[in-house]
Amino acid sequence: MPVGGLHAGRVIHSLCEVNVQSNQQRIGVVLASLTSGLLPFFEQEMQHAYGPNWEETARTSFRGHSTTAMQSGKWDAQAVLTVMWDQWNSVFRNKLGLAERSLVSELREFRNRWAHQDQFNDDDSYRVHDSAQRLLRAVGASIAAKSIEDHKIEVLRNILGRRLNDDLAAAQYNRARMTDVALYSICCVSIIVTLFVLFGAHQLAPTVIMAAFTIFVFGFFIHKRVAAEMTVYGVHECAKCSKVIYSEVCPYCDPPRALSVMRSESSSGFTTMAEQHVRASS
Repeated sequence: MPVGGLHAGRVIHSLCEVNVQSNQQRIGVVLASLTSGLLPFFEQEMQHAYGPNWEETARTSFRGHSTTAMQSGKWDAQAVLTVMWDQWNSVFRNKLGLAERSLVSELREFRNRWAHQDQFNDDDSYRVHDSAQRLLRAVGASIAAKSIEDHKIEVLRNILGRRLNDDLAAAQYNRARMTDVALYSICCVSIIVTLFVLFGAHQLAPTVIMAAFTIFVFGFFIHKRVAAEMTVYGVHECAKCSKVIYSEVCPYCDPPRALSVMRSESSSGFTTMAEQHVRASS
């Protein structure tokens, strides 16, 4: 048998409130909750299929690869998910369906990425929370599923808060841009009208030339202002990796090209010197 509203004041987050935990940390918490929630069901089904020596059979799922869980005698997410996948047809297909098998495969992949310190964005974090919650509900671990739901809502709050902040910043930027365009246009028209009023009757040709030049200059200013993209100033959070950065381009997600080129050149230069040394010694 299986075992056991946002309000407007939260829209604008300060930098320290946006990301109390990184997505890497959130996923670690989810994997721990997933393990504790799956274990009663996992042990019950394995013992029902293989008897009291079910752990010996479970070890065969690792195919000679020693895991931290098996060395310490404690089951972690990697061990539980690996055995569930390997013993699916023999044990777990009797209680779970194909949808749950897909969740096990997906969570195994996320767990491997988490163990290798891969970068996770908010979408990845939400996906892990949702998949883990679905699997826990399928095995009847309602308490663990409820604890994950609280974290999942927090991830959704971060996604929504960032989207609203971006939309608000874009709206403010567009208003400022349109204000600048209006001011440029008013200045251009005022200068042209003044030129024709003061000099148009006596010096028409120079006045036309000055008016054309004025239109060109302010037209260039308006074009540059309309075509300019919104930039982010000061300390802010990267939307991809959720790390605090000080530049417009995240150095963690997009390493500087110059640095990578220098490293590659340094590496190639060292190889060339080594080859020369070998050739000289030979």
